Amino acid sequence: MIFFCPICWREVSARLSTCPSCGTDIECYSRSAPYVEKLISALRHPEPQTVRRAAWILGRLKAREAVPALLGAGEQARDPYVLESVIEALGEIGDERARAFLTRCAAQGALRVRRAAEQALARLDMESGHGAQ
Repeated sequence: MIFFCPICWREVSARLSTCPSCGTDIECYSRSAPYVEKLISALRHPEPQTVRRAAWILGRLKAREAVPALLGAGEQARDPYVLESVIEALGEIGDERARAFLTRCAAQGALRVRRAAEQALARLDMESGHGAQ
């Protein structure tokens, strides 16, 4: 099994309690960090499936505090499945800060990304009252 530091996401030995790369006390972080903070950190994980899962959960939680990190993850994403998950999470959260990013995504890229962005924008419009006009 591979273990990662929850802050810098470098591989670490399961025997270590402190990350040799960034100095994080892994045990303390694991015990004390709030759940949403851990999910936001997981958006930088090197395994795409972990990023997708974290984005999905953040969307379900409607974690507005995650919007900046989700936008950053979306800007960095090269995997269309990761980008789709980030877009879907932003749509579920429904925060206007995502509008410009979602508009760009709706205009370019993979079909699944464009569709997810169109759906997220439609949700934003409905929540903000723009869809009723």
